[in-house]
Amino acid sequence: MIALHDDWVWDSWYAQDGEDLHVFYLKAPKSLGDSDKRHHNAQVGHSVSTDGVNWTELPDALLRREGEYFDSQGIWTGSVLKHNDVWHMFYTGIDKESKGRIQRIGHATSSDLITWERVGDEPILTASGPWYATSETDPKNEEPFRDPWVFFFQDQWHMLVTARDTTGDGTMAHAVSNDLYTWELKEPLLSNAQFDQLEVFQVVEVDGRWVLIFCAAPQDIHRPGIEKTYATFAAPAAGPLGPFNLDAATPIPPDGGVYAGRIVTFADGSHNLFGFIDSGAPGEFTGTISSPIPVELHHNGALRPVAQLVG
Repeated sequence: MIALHDDWVWDSWYAQDGEDLHVFYLKAPKSLGDSDKRHHNAQVGHSVSTDGVNWTELPDALLRREGEYFDSQGIWTGSVLKHNDVWHMFYTGIDKESKGRIQRIGHATSSDLITWERVGDEPILTASGPWYATSETDPKNEEPFRDPWVFFFQDQWHMLVTARDTTGDGTMAHAVSNDLYTWELKEPLLSNAQFDQLEVFQVVEVDGRWVLIFCAAPQDIHRPGIEKTYATFAAPAAGPLGPFNLDAATPIPPDGGVYAGRIVTFADGSHNLFGFIDSGAPGEFTGTISSPIPVELHHNGALRPVAQLVG
């Protein structure tokens, strides 16, 4: 697993570069004392592996900025991809004034996955009406808009974002781009989700079938029939843009405990879940990322672990 002596690590995202698997993760110093303080002190760490098991730590990839910037308080979850020999990282920024209450999407690029430069000083995408709650329209006076997942489909780039509608229901925000730099916000791809929030989206194709990956905590789940556990969930999807069958969402592993999970496909074709290990119970946060958990497609279109073992 990924465990740092001096830092907690949690949400992660991955990039394959030849034989090297790179992981970017949120990290914060254990010297803070209280693990709940990590969210307001998060920056992006970086490690590399050739097997997904043994990792070498690299210099931090992206640090929060001093000054009046949208990412001055901390950096939250993102995703990374390569296009035309340029690596692109999309990430969440929070500012010192709102301390996470307002979240915005940022963009950085790199030629080598090591050194990153931001694309401008302003966010590339923010929440706006009529579909998405802002701090003025949200029932909790928040502006949830985070965890960008970016992919190419049908001649366009698409971004899926954790968001909330103006009724307080969690939703999947959707934006499109022709060049990865300019984005247009579209209507959500989920309605009546019956989750307070659905976090860290990923869409992945496994054995010719599409699966939606997301995570949720027990207190966020109001949809009948969905297990109230602290977990990464998998739900069948008709395609990368849906529709998504949330009624069939199941936790992976079945007993939960792995949060903000990502599916990574290895060179041998196997699909593996990585996520940080956390039951959600107070005082039990370990700040470690699991070893790869091989998963397979279940007959109902969701995913299940090949072996019931974490760590």
